[in-house]
Amino acid sequence: MENVHTEWSSLFSYRDKIHKRYSEIWDIPLVKKRSHLLKGMLRDGMTLLDIGAGMKGMKAEIANLGIRLTYKSMDVDRSNQHDFYDVGSISERFDAIIMFEVIEHMSLQEGLDLMKKLYSIMNEKGIIILSTPNIFNPGRYMRDATHKTFYAYDELCGLLNITGFNIKEVYRSYNDAIHRYFLKVYMLGWLFRFLGIDYAYSIFVVGEKA
Repeated sequence: MENVHTEWSSLFSYRDKIHKRYSEIWDIPLVKKRSHLLKGMLRDGMTLLDIGAGMKGMKAEIANLGIRLTYKSMDVDRSNQHDFYDVGSISERFDAIIMFEVIEHMSLQEGLDLMKKLYSIMNEKGIIILSTPNIFNPGRYMRDATHKTFYAYDELCGLLNITGFNIKEVYRSYNDAIHRYFLKVYMLGWLFRFLGIDYAYSIFVVGEKA
């Protein structure tokens, strides 16, 4: 139990570390699509594990970016064919792991345990890219009753730090019709700041195995 308490107490110091880079949500750079992020982080020849892969849409999305890598999927849903149905059974090692809109469906302790497992199956200098709904956009987060844990960007970064990952990048994502994008980002940005509400849909964190 002492080790668990030490881990969670470390979360506060890691949050402070992230706040030195991004003192508030608005300091985090904005990207329109996750594909822009993937194109900058993934390389040909990598081995990649997709956690919570669902219908394996990411496999086609990555291929459409022209990136040629070895893709494997994991999901607890056995109605679709996957390489793995239980994270605990994975013994292979990977250069990259992606996990989009999954961690918020777990308790905080489950999220920590999962990050430890993923760290253990990553190659040296391997990268993890994960996303979670942006809690500064209340409508985005609250629309799904299966969400268990709210993660602010600093808490999500801290969770990765606890398990040994270095934080490479943090992004907010928002894409919309051009007129709405221009209105929210350039015309009404001051109003969103004043209200403490963000228009960005998700937070993306990129970690690297130390």
